[in-house]
Amino acid sequence: MSLAPSSGSRGQIVVQPAYFTSSAFYVSLLLQCYAEQYERVRPPQPFTLFKDTWVSQGWTWIHFKIFDARSREAFLKVMMRIFTEHMGVTETPLRRVAALFGLYTFLNAQPSMSMPKLHSVSHVEVTSDLYDAIMCLPDTLNTILPHSKVCPMNPREVPRELVKRGRLSKLEKKKAKDSLASLSKWLDRTKQTHEIGAGSETSGTVTRHVLLSQRPVSTRSNYRMCKSELWAELGKDEAGGSAALRRASDAVVRRMRKMDEMAATEGLEVGGEGGDRTGLGRVERAASETGGGGLLSLLEGAGLFSQ
Repeated sequence: MSLAPSSGSRGQIVVQPAYFTSSAFYVSLLLQCYAEQYERVRPPQPFTLFKDTWVSQGWTWIHFKIFDARSREAFLKVMMRIFTEHMGVTETPLRRVAALFGLYTFLNAQPSMSMPKLHSVSHVEVTSDLYDAIMCLPDTLNTILPHSKVCPMNPREVPRELVKRGRLSKLEKKKAKDSLASLSKWLDRTKQTHEIGAGSETSGTVTRHVLLSQRPVSTRSNYRMCKSELWAELGKDEAGGSAALRRASDAVVRRMRKMDEMAATEGLEVGGEGGDRTGLGRVERAASETGGGGLLSLLEGAGLFSQ
């Protein structure tokens, strides 16, 4: 790209506004190239393909075209405007997605540690109709993205708490034994012996894993901080916040009941090792308590006693 005649003074190069609306940016060519490659390849990771297209088209150097601060601000705004306008409803869904990829890449590829420091922007200016078009983009993607019912993901299911019924194969039994042996070896390597008690009758030593050698102070502090932020958000809409907390608590209880039923078929119990302090009953009591924090108050003792 060549610079247009300078409109500045004192020898400073300032690119004229006409430069920013010229066809030199080839945004449409970038989007079209990506759309054609996507239709031909159908990659499992569309954004990875877009990044490859971005690099092959030479867009990695786009931010080093303009260095003057005033001209660069206009350059960034117009570039982002071009990408956002390609997300309008008049474009095909695939080109709209490509424009969104381009806007995201362009905005986040701004140099942050260059010397001298280059001018950058932190937000995108859009009109109300473009904003509505962008917000409706996920609904438009239903025409090009598969539904979860056809199980397009790999693996088809995430294990989580699902219990596989039936006999295990010899290979699965061997993998389970190897995993258990590997875990036992790791626990043996990382366990520590600590002195406990101060008196002659209560003193002694105990061997436990390094993760249990001290209270999880940092983890607990981080949890309390996150919970305080959540409480603040729920408190902005008192009625709506309480309803949201109730729905979330009920969903957790239903899921734990299902887990407990599935575990019972195998002779197991969810949280039974801690008795009333960790069992399903405590969770149910905490969720049903009124005037408190429900499941968010488990750390403070919610659900320990029947009402």
